[in-house]
Amino acid sequence: MVIPNSILLRALAVLLITAVHCGPVAADERVDKQRGLQAIQTGDFKAALTIFVPLADAGDPFSQFVVGQLTEQGSGVPQNYREAARWYKAAAEANQPDAMTNLGFLYEQGRGVPQDYKEAIRLYTAAAELGNPVAATNLGNSYFEGKLVAQDHKEALKWYTKGAELGDSGAQFNLARMYERGRGVDADPKQAFKWYKAAAEAGLPAAQVNLGICYAEGRGTDVNAIEAHKWFNLASGNAEDENTRQNAARNRDMISAKLKPEEIQKAQTLARDWKPKEAARAEGKMEEGPPRSPL
Repeated sequence: MVIPNSILLRALAVLLITAVHCGPVAADERVDKQRGLQAIQTGDFKAALTIFVPLADAGDPFSQFVVGQLTEQGSGVPQNYREAARWYKAAAEANQPDAMTNLGFLYEQGRGVPQDYKEAIRLYTAAAELGNPVAATNLGNSYFEGKLVAQDHKEALKWYTKGAELGDSGAQFNLARMYERGRGVDADPKQAFKWYKAAAEAGLPAAQVNLGICYAEGRGTDVNAIEAHKWFNLASGNAEDENTRQNAARNRDMISAKLKPEEIQKAQTLARDWKPKEAARAEGKMEEGPPRSPL
């Protein structure tokens, strides 16, 4: 799975903190990386490559990861999975966790490298142990699905928990579903509510729908129709897929029938003023299915 550019900025921030005592050359390099990441933010990928390619050629693992990701995406350069894998491998050899994660996904999909589930799991595990939330989530998906490894819900729970605690909204959503359904763990509505809320606050529409349902039905929390309306309203506006959007809108309209006009106005104000919390990544697979609609 490709890691969003926002992850690059956080990764660079860590680099800058750890390199604070380096000499003038390192300081210049940090400035170059900042300029490169700013170019990525503005969509000037060619300018970013002119900065990161020389650094990658010189053996800098973070720059190798960045060049690999841009090459995988076809941003500023023709898309080339084989070349992306080459850069990821160079960075992975230096234990760069983001590169290890993306390389693992290439092995999972067989893009630019021979499909190799065992190698994908090895890379995901190593990256997750180094604190990469995407790798932890991909491990959770793998164990839940039983695709890359033998199905093991307890192992899936372990990795979803790690990914969730690291702030990955996809892991938080799937962990909530496991607590809701009692898969790999005893059913626990309060834990399900906790993780739906974390994912919803990060901006995941499917989690926003399910959090709305928790508030509407009092699952793991007190009934709060205004909060339910707020989250349904947010999900209906944020959802990219039509099923989630329609599900959210239907639930919002149903809960509206239970509210007074002034309560609906309050819920709408809450939704309008809401802002997502910073999350470890902005996208994630949700392997346990779409949000529920039991109202």
